[in-house]
Amino acid sequence: MSTIEQLKEIFVEQTGRDADSFNEDTVFTVDLVMNSFEIFGLICDVEEHFDIEIPDRELMKLVTVGDLVKYIEENA
Repeated sequence: MSTIEQLKEIFVEQTGRDADSFNEDTVFTVDLVMNSFEIFGLICDVEEHFDIEIPDRELMKLVTVGDLVKYIEENA
């Protein structure tokens, strides 16, 4: 299963939204209207699923789903 497909499963579980609302161009705060608490919960689930740790300084760079996919693929 691709990274984006795995992320979609996590997003659906975390947000209860339809998987079709997520693609690599999706912006967490704008398109998904996620607040910082929701994003933090999502990142925690992503870190656990992919067995990685995303440093705080990197979180600010993860604006879109595509940014997160790239980070995971380069660091997992």
